Amino acid sequence: MPTNEEVIAAIQRMVAKIETPKLQKRFAEFNRTMLMTYNDLDLHITIKFEDGKAVATEGSLNAPDMTVTTDSKTILSILDGSLSAMRAFMTGKIKADGPARDLMKLQHLLKA
Repeated sequence: MPTNEEVIAAIQRMVAKIETPKLQKRFAEFNRTMLMTYNDLDLHITIKFEDGKAVATEGSLNAPDMTVTTDSKTILSILDGSLSAMRAFMTGKIKADGPARDLMKLQHLLKA
């Protein structure tokens, strides 16, 4: 089973992708918060998107705009490209709540 540190590092790499010019433009006016929960690790990561930037921190958040719940193996498989986010969602390995348009935008960060 992956460790908290491995998942946190993977999420940090994922949010760092937003710094690329193409994604920075895509997320320029995307001001939202997301709470990611990993049930197998009892780990919560909050991601704050603001003005083309994203910051991920360990910890929970009251009233996030979006929530994603999964396990550590699933998120690492999505981030390394061995599992598509859509397949994970359709098979119930990942659960997401929030505006569909916002959640779809996040797929750009999940691509390996």
